Amino acid sequence: MNAIHLSEDVRARMAEHKVPVGFEPMRLRVGFVQMCESVYVDYTRLVLGARILPQHLNPLGIAHGGMLATLADTSFGTVIRLMSESQLPPATINLNLDYISPAHEGSWIEAHVQIHKLGRRLSNASCSLMDGERLVARGTATFIQSTRSLHGQA
Repeated sequence: MNAIHLSEDVRARMAEHKVPVGFEPMRLRVGFVQMCESVYVDYTRLVLGARILPQHLNPLGIAHGGMLATLADTSFGTVIRLMSESQLPPATINLNLDYISPAHEGSWIEAHVQIHKLGRRLSNASCSLMDGERLVARGTATFIQSTRSLHGQA
C-alpha cells in the first residue's frame, strides 16, 4: 500500500468494502468527498474505485447518478492534480456524463481517466466508469488549474 500507515479502523473498512489489492484511501480527501465513503485510489495506475453501498442507491435500487458523477469528477480532479504535480486540486469548469448501464449494490466501479490536454490553465479529459468489463458511464470534463482566487485569496 505504498508504505502508508493505515489505522485498524481504515483496514477494517477496506476489508468490509472488499477493496481490491493496490487501492488505498485517498490522500487528499476534504470537504464533500469526505462524505463519499468507499472511494479509493490506486496511485500506481491512477485509477479511482468505489464500492456501491446501500447509501449510494437511488429509489430504483441502483447507484444514484450523483454518486457516479461524484466518482467521475473526483477521478478527473485527482488524476489531473497528480499528473500536473500541483499541491491544489483543479476546479471543474464543465462535466458531462452519459449513464450507459446501472451499477448495483456491491459493485466495484473503477474510473479510468484519459487526459487529452494537460495545460498550464485548462485541462481536458475523458473517463470510463467500469464495473469489471461493463461500461456503466462515460464522461468528459474541462478543469482549470487552481489559482489563489479560487481559494478566496487575492
